[in-house]
Amino acid sequence: MNRELSRRFLDAFIGIEQQLRSIVEPKSHRPFYQLVNGAAPKNAVVHDTADELKHYADLRNVIVHERLNNEPIAEPHREIVERLEHILQLLCAPPKVEDSFMGDVVTCRGDDTVGKAASIMYKHRFSKMPVYDGDAFRGLLTAEGVTHWLGDHLQKSREPVDEQTVAAVLEYVGNGRSYAFVARTCPIFRVIDLFEEAGHEGHRLQAVLITEDGSSDQKPLGIITVFDLPQIYQLMEG
Repeated sequence: MNRELSRRFLDAFIGIEQQLRSIVEPKSHRPFYQLVNGAAPKNAVVHDTADELKHYADLRNVIVHERLNNEPIAEPHREIVERLEHILQLLCAPPKVEDSFMGDVVTCRGDDTVGKAASIMYKHRFSKMPVYDGDAFRGLLTAEGVTHWLGDHLQKSREPVDEQTVAAVLEYVGNGRSYAFVARTCPIFRVIDLFEEAGHEGHRLQAVLITEDGSSDQKPLGIITVFDLPQIYQLMEG
């Protein structure tokens, strides 16, 4: 009987086990389940496939140890084998943010009027826009922030809205935790971690900005928002 699928499955499983050991760096032998549990907090791919990997470990045990007439009693489906190989590929060479999310980033200045910035956001259908003064990052302007500022401004001031600046909105909303920066070579699944960590800390991450080495004083090379997460999860599924 052709056991090509079993061979590929076991080869991929061994490769994944090696990757888990390199993540966990155990000082002694640890069962596969423990390797998964130890690696999950450290690696987004393992975190999101932990239960799946444990099911594959159970299948591996059946293929290796359970036999009838000296033949394995189970043979994995091709889809299962290809999925396991895909997970191994994600662990060995995870896609980087520069592979999918680089592009021109529309920005505004702190001294731009709110009206000008809002017009740009409306034209391009943006809900978020980075604010730069020269090369210096000043903050993230969001449609939600503009709305809250506008409601407060109209109640407290008679000054025309069009004469107010983006800097005034940023000062009002105080959005220092609504954004993060990553380098262009950052593994794309690290972005998932950033959004999840923000949620666990009780605040909302609005955007992840991509720069050359993750510094905020560099030109933005791309931007990732929560609306891009389905694309990232699709990469995970393969």
